Parts: sequence; structure tokens; C-alpha cells
Amino acid sequence: MRIFIYSIVFSMLLNSYSLSDTRLEKDLKKLSKYNFFVGNEGNRYDLDHNIDKDKTIILIYSHGSGGSEKKLQKCNKSWWQIPPIVYQLDGVKIKDFTIKTYQLCKGARGFSQKDGDLFWDTYDKNNQDVNSVLDLKDENGILLIQKWEGPIQEKVIKLKIDEFKQRGFNNIVLSGHSAGGWDSLVLKSNFPSEIDGVIAFHPARSGKFAGTKKPHKGWINWRNYKISMIKVDKLENVLVFSHEKDKYENPKTSKFLSDSKNVRFVDVSDTNCKKKLKTGGWHGITLTKCFADKDPKRKEIIKYLEKLF
Repeated sequence: MRIFIYSIVFSMLLNSYSLSDTRLEKDLKKLSKYNFFVGNEGNRYDLDHNIDKDKTIILIYSHGSGGSEKKLQKCNKSWWQIPPIVYQLDGVKIKDFTIKTYQLCKGARGFSQKDGDLFWDTYDKNNQDVNSVLDLKDENGILLIQKWEGPIQEKVIKLKIDEFKQRGFNNIVLSGHSAGGWDSLVLKSNFPSEIDGVIAFHPARSGKFAGTKKPHKGWINWRNYKISMIKVDKLENVLVFSHEKDKYENPKTSKFLSDSKNVRFVDVSDTNCKKKLKTGGWHGITLTKCFADKDPKRKEIIKYLEKLF
């Protein structure tokens, strides 16, 4: 019952968060300069106005989380930029379709210091029960859960999908790493008819506790809430890359996803590529140039897209 309630609350949040919120408007304006199409050599370019929209696949990539949600997460660091495994797909033909890869910087701010203190203090005082903060509001009557970075950044992605749809592009695939992959799964499960598919690289939104033997109660409850945002039974046409040494999520902790027959897992634990600290170690192994150029499992993406279209 609780999961059902959480799902309803999330749907309300995602659909009600308005661009009239001046903070979000300001963030979107600042982030817009980091949004662009990226060619197969990593070069930025403008889309041809005469492009055949019916035969174009827009592949939108969104980055993971990092740093404080109280600050704007600009995509000016390598960790947040579109990786080779994605931008090398730009211009690739899938039957009669052509892929165009797009970097979306979704790093809008979440909780302010004041909001965060109120939210987490209330959460802790109520025995770390998620229900205790779902109706919690700020001084302006806005639900605090609505101001957490998860729903806000998912809203940023949804707004970009809507923008492309309004421009006449109807073949939309989401891709993302870590929190970007998680957000893509949330959106796909809530708007299945508007998103053709998802390519998620190490999807996660719960920190490193997934790698511990005894995660604390507060983490478990908060993670269960975030899991409830993904309507697993509504997922279809999803491709997930995962590594057994990932400290954020791995094939074992992601079992709630693998139970779906419509989610295909690609275990990259046997890769010969070396982990890079700047891309998150094993959590970001698929973001490395080595993986994009040499790992045979990179070809699973093309197979997936050929089946999808």
C-alpha cells in the first residue's frame, strides 16, 4: 500500500512542478548553454533545419548526480559530459533512421540549506519514516519532497522531451549514467508512450550504501521510496549496464529491475578495461574511452536499437 501511495505522490509532483517557479526558471536558463548535440568525435554541432524528423532518433543523455544539490550542477566537468559510448552513436544508421545524440545538463538545484535541514530533521525525529515528510511544506506552502533534486531533475528531462516532441521529433530514447540512468527509468515507467526506450549505465540514486552489508534503516526506507518511483511493471524496451564491483548499484542490488522480463541487463564485470577515478571507478567503467572503443559488449547498444526500431 505504501509503495502505491508513494507512486501517486510522485506522479503529482512531476506533473505539478511548474516553470512558474522562478528558481527553476533561472536554473534552466543557466544550464541551457551546456545543452547541445554532440557528433561522433565529441564535437558540438547545430541540428540541420531540413532534417527528416520522422527518420531521426533523438538520443538524450543525462548525467549522474554529484556534489551538493544546493548548488547548480553544471556540465563543465568530464564526469557530467556525454561519454564516448553515447556520442559515438551520432550519425549511425538504424535501418531507415539516423541517430542524433544530445547532451542534457539536468543539474537544477534541489533542497536549499533551510529546506534540507527541515526535511531531514523531521525525517529523523519520526523514526526515519518516509510518510512523515511526504506532506511537509515550506513557509510558502510548497511540498518539500517536491523540492528534492530527484523530481526536479526528472522534470528537467521531461521538459526537454516535450520540447523535442513539440518540434516534431517523435523517436525519443533516453540514456544516462548513475542518477541520470535512474531518472530515465523513472520517466520511462511513468510516461511509457512518450519514450521509446532507455539505455541506462549503472543506474543509481542511493549513494554507496548499496555496497555495505548492513545499511542503516534511514537509507533503506529512503531507497525504497526512490525505488517506488519506478513502476517496474510498466517498464519495457530497457537496456541496463551493470558491474558486480559497483559500490552504488550492482546486478545483485538491482534485482528489483532484473525481475522484469522487459528489462535487459548487460553485465560488464568481465571487461578488460581499467577503471578510472575521474569517472567513478567501476561505477563509471562504461563511460571510459576504452569501453567505447574496445569492449565487445558495447555492441549490445546497436543490437538493442535495431530491435527497438
